[in-house]
Amino acid sequence: MTGSTARRQYLIFGGALAVICVALGLGYFLFLRADYAVLASGLRVEDASAIVAELDKRGTAYRIEDGGSTIRVPASEADATRVAIAGSDAAARGQIGFELFNKSDMGLTNFAQKINYQRALQGELVRTITAMEGVDTARVHLGLPERSLFRGERVEPSAAVTVTMKQGRIADAGRVAGIQRLVAATVPDLSEARVTVLDGQGRVISAAPGPAQSVNELDERQAIQAYYAARARAAIEPILGAGQFSVRVLVQTQGAAQGLPASIDRDKGAQRDFGLRLVVVTPAAIPAEDQAVVRDAAMQSIKADANRGDSVEFETGPLAVVPALVPPAIPMRSAPVPQDLTGEGGSRGSAGPAPAAPGWLWLGLAIAVTLLAGAILIRRRTQMTGEEHEAFAARLRRQLAITEEPADAQQ
Repeated sequence: MTGSTARRQYLIFGGALAVICVALGLGYFLFLRADYAVLASGLRVEDASAIVAELDKRGTAYRIEDGGSTIRVPASEADATRVAIAGSDAAARGQIGFELFNKSDMGLTNFAQKINYQRALQGELVRTITAMEGVDTARVHLGLPERSLFRGERVEPSAAVTVTMKQGRIADAGRVAGIQRLVAATVPDLSEARVTVLDGQGRVISAAPGPAQSVNELDERQAIQAYYAARARAAIEPILGAGQFSVRVLVQTQGAAQGLPASIDRDKGAQRDFGLRLVVVTPAAIPAEDQAVVRDAAMQSIKADANRGDSVEFETGPLAVVPALVPPAIPMRSAPVPQDLTGEGGSRGSAGPAPAAPGWLWLGLAIAVTLLAGAILIRRRTQMTGEEHEAFAARLRRQLAITEEPADAQQ
């Protein structure tokens, strides 16, 4: 075989091998290569990291493109993977919600439980805000102070929300107001005015709070109105009768920005520096002379002063239900009332009724009287009169005589 013939065979063999390789590669590309579909795009680094960790846990193949902002998975598994990611912790974008309490630890202290509750509440708010259209990221910080029993020592809760919008979107006034209302409705005792919203650059985009009254001031106002309504009601009841009227008291401040005083001397009502508007509601109109009597009694009960703007008005309409101002007493077992053994009718001046004797003392006295009566009766039965004594002696002598006669006969 010549050299040219061998070279020709090598070329034929190499060409055939190349054709086979190209055919195999083309067949794999057309028939065996899996298509990858976009699972998520436009992701931040922390979001992509959470999704990749979930895919590794599930053993799902994936591809990362566009500098880590796009993740692709096999097209045949795209739908199932998308549903699985939506129900996993990766969808929370690293925010912890109320699933923090799924595995509760009974050994946690009360302070630790409060911290966990605050973290869960912040995470749930972040999830809700980031789910809004146009919102890219959000952070929520809650200030939840300890609750105090005294109104003067209470501190109102507050919240700060940082919102970053997507490219080309802005946070308009309506969206900001909605976020404020959302946070205020989630946190107990939190007003919308105490929710501050900032943008991604740290600028405050929420409206400045107006001269709204705090929760403490509202509680103080309600307590003052209830106090003076109770005083007026007690003064009017002897005139109109209980249940025949209702009283409504409104605090009248002298200025829009003026608040209530820090404290009020309830024994000296004239020292208050605000006016009271007292409204007496009756089912039907009452005569003018009765109104004058009721007005005088009500004005005296609240120590009214015309210079402060105090007034008493009358209205007709349905009676309002009066809330209980005094907490209900604890039910107690009723003790038996001792009878008046002195015959003085129980009137002992200001000393009050005498304390009842213990039960064992009365039982002992009853037993002693019974024993004494029985002893007297037995003693009276054992004593004999003179006739009974003579009859008993005669009977005894006859018995002795009968006994002696048989003895004599034997002798």
